[in-house]
Formats: sequence, structure tokens, C-alpha cells
Amino acid sequence: MHRLFSALILVCSFAVSASAADASKSPLAAFFGHWEGSSKMLATKYSKPEEVTSKADCRWSPQRAYLVCEQTIHDSHGVHTQLTVFTPNESGKDYTFYTLLGDGKKAYTGSLKIAGDVWTYGPAEDAKDQYPLFRTTNTFTNGTEVSVTEFTEDGKTWTKMLEGDLKKSH
Repeated sequence: MHRLFSALILVCSFAVSASAADASKSPLAAFFGHWEGSSKMLATKYSKPEEVTSKADCRWSPQRAYLVCEQTIHDSHGVHTQLTVFTPNESGKDYTFYTLLGDGKKAYTGSLKIAGDVWTYGPAEDAKDQYPLFRTTNTFTNGTEVSVTEFTEDGKTWTKMLEGDLKKSH
């Protein structure tokens, strides 16, 4: 019995070590750490001009299977919080994200495609035909994440509604 328990501990330790190594190689590792920045909302059908600031902290879950990000956003409506969990989707090459809103509003799910340093957040697969659609593109370069959020009402023409950046501080 003692040998079985020791073997189980060894297997679990190896699995956690393997996950830690895999996590550092994940494209999601680009967002690990503390980020602060500001954005400008633009005048559109779905947004009003204003400054928005935010802070985000992203860490691996204890077993390193998920990237978990907590964000605080300051805008003209007050302070908002959200928690987002990223996980590989069924194909294993793209990601799904799940966001919980701190104000009790309905949580939402979406897709994340990573191509090098460019991350594109879009609607969940089952919402692709529901307009308007929103997407955010983040580009990571030298500790800076540049963000652009856009919407479309026809699936063809995209209108920018937010632009800004976050800087990694540690």
C-alpha cells in the first residue's frame, strides 16, 4: 500500500512538473503577469467617447491547466471587475475563454485565436450568426499589448470602437 501511495505521488508530481513546462511554452504565456493601461472609447452606435483605464493580473491555475486573469476597469460608469479563464478548445489549436462579470451580469464565452503575437477574441462558435458581432485584437510587442475592439452588423464591414494599450509591469 505504501509503495502504491509513493508511486501515485511520484506520478502526480511528474504530471504537475510536465504541466508547468507545457504552460511556459503555451502561447497564453504572453499574457502572464501584471498589466496596466488605458484605452479610448470612440463615438459609435455601441460606444460613447471616454477614457478607460484597467489593470489585469494573469496567472496559471494551480495545476497550470488554465490561464486565469482578473481585471479591474475604470470608466465613466464606475469600477468594474471581471475574471476570465482561458483553455484550449476541442481542436487543441485555438482557445475558449469564459468571463465572469463582477456586477452579477450574465457571464459570456468566446473564442480566442492566437497567431504569433496577435490574439483575436471573437464570439463563441454558436453566436457567429448573431449580429452585431464584436471582436478584439491584441498585439503583443516588447511588454506592450495594443488593443483594438470593433463591431460588425453585416459580417463584412468592421467599425473601430475602442483602441488602447496595456504595459506589463512585472
